[in-house]
Amino acid sequence: MKAIDFACRLLARLAADEMPDASRRVLLAVAAGLPEAPDIARQTGMTPAACTQILSRLRKQGFVLCNDPIHGGHVLTACGKAKVAGFFDFMPRRHA
Repeated sequence: MKAIDFACRLLARLAADEMPDASRRVLLAVAAGLPEAPDIARQTGMTPAACTQILSRLRKQGFVLCNDPIHGGHVLTACGKAKVAGFFDFMPRRHA
């Protein structure tokens, strides 16, 4: 699969998803290893307060878990991992 094919398929998948865009961006940021609202805000252009609010909503929905209450660090739950994996299920399956 060429990079342009990958990008177009991913963008189409994201556009068709029912999750609000801001929530999706925060979820993908956590999946990419950005655990805290200030880090997510710097990468997404949202405010830290908005990221904190979205992280709270994602926790209530079961997509993320706060694993560091002091610093506000987050990780994906099994449900969050499944959601993110669903964005990429257009990828061809490789057999071992």
